[in-house]
Amino acid sequence: MQHLIATQQHHDPTDDVTAVLRRFNAGAVRLDDGRALAPEDVVPAGVFIWFYRRPAPERPVPGTLREIYRDERLLVVDKPPFMSTLPRGQHITETAVVRARRQFGIDSLSPAHRLDRLTRGVLLFTVKQDVRGAYQRLFESRGVRKTYEAVTPVPAGWGELLAPDVDSREDTVLLPVPAGAFGSGTDAGMHPVPSPERPWVLRHHMVKLRGRMATYLTDDEPNAETRVTGIRLVGTDGGETVQGAVRSVPRIVWTLEPHSGRTHQLRVNMRLFGTPIVSDPLYGELSDTALWDVDGKMPFVPSVADEDFNHPMGLTAVALSFLDPFTGEHHTFHSTYTPHNL
Repeated sequence: MQHLIATQQHHDPTDDVTAVLRRFNAGAVRLDDGRALAPEDVVPAGVFIWFYRRPAPERPVPGTLREIYRDERLLVVDKPPFMSTLPRGQHITETAVVRARRQFGIDSLSPAHRLDRLTRGVLLFTVKQDVRGAYQRLFESRGVRKTYEAVTPVPAGWGELLAPDVDSREDTVLLPVPAGAFGSGTDAGMHPVPSPERPWVLRHHMVKLRGRMATYLTDDEPNAETRVTGIRLVGTDGGETVQGAVRSVPRIVWTLEPHSGRTHQLRVNMRLFGTPIVSDPLYGELSDTALWDVDGKMPFVPSVADEDFNHPMGLTAVALSFLDPFTGEHHTFHSTYTPHNL
């Protein structure tokens, strides 16, 4: 046990042999059946041993979990950016589930789904263990409508077409879309402004391999689908501001509905339009070669210790909507985050 702890990349230096012996003395080292182990016990190969290691010191993630909704089964919160949903690697205490259990005093909280660490917005927890499976199955079966907003630079030629003083009705404005944005092999062309009734449908085949930072694309049958149901120009005089400054930079806010759950799906979608999401440390620097070639060189991405918390990535999970599997009630939960406070 001590060898395992000491060889972890991130570990507490005080988690030494003495600390391990204290676990044994407290009966905190156990087998699957709950039997407590002693240091001298011989355990056959392939048997699981349960114990907790001390979390390594972690850089505090700014922000708090804002309560959106709570009842006897559910807790819905706004997750800040830079916070993982679940413990993984060097993120243990500075994760949404650990923060939520401490902040709300509910040890049984479990997330029913995940948000990417850099994404902020609506995150749903179950309060009781016996209801967790039903809500997880709801997400797995695509029974939850998820809506995101992504903030990107303004694509070339869009600013003039979407300016506030231009007649921007969907049937009068055509926006230039680059080749491949709608799917592998799709041509560049002019398309009407997307809407819920007439969305842009983006279909691609995305592959995420363990050990490779970025998702890459192939020409295979699409396994990822995203619908663009709206776009709006912000940061212009008299309009919304993205950074809250007196003179903000014009941006595009995309309304996105993923109909699949591939890793980094929305970040890749925006990269294919040639406008990576604002402050995306990976796809903002990813080359065209690395987007399609599994052996393509990855860009340099700052370590967690060097991340700039003042520049969160511009991706927000703005809404979740579903029928409650227990009550049949229709729930819709909205994030309190907006482009104003990016």
